[in-house]
Amino acid sequence: MKNENFDNTIQFLNELLANEYVLFTKTLNFHWNFKGPHFASIHKLLEEHYNSLLETMDTTAERVKILKGIPLSTVKELGKEASLPENPGSVPSSNEMIAALYKDHSTIIGMIRTRLTEDKTSVDPGTEDLLSGILRDHEKMSWMLESNLH
Repeated sequence: MKNENFDNTIQFLNELLANEYVLFTKTLNFHWNFKGPHFASIHKLLEEHYNSLLETMDTTAERVKILKGIPLSTVKELGKEASLPENPGSVPSSNEMIAALYKDHSTIIGMIRTRLTEDKTSVDPGTEDLLSGILRDHEKMSWMLESNLH
């Protein structure tokens, strides 16, 4: 199943995987550290989100394997490849947490939309289907987060 287009697709999927990992970790961090009047509902929402992101990472890594690639699988590799920002050692306010997650989801949405529209020739049908599903998931999570911004 290997052809010249899959190397580019595998590279993109690994970049996506790295950013999903950062977003997963940030979501988990904020789940642990969230405070405020909406604690219970946001705590539950973030738990749902990090579980969804974990599933996304697994299916993305599996797609890399299907395309005969090697998914990034260490913290060092994932951190090196990720483009989403992190801010170690700080605990932002509850609104800043939600805004940061919203921004990260928006970044991933942009990555996927660009890939599906501008670089469509190098996306095989199976990967296109996967990316469309991941896009919908991020759009929904983004909408839920944006609805909590004030």
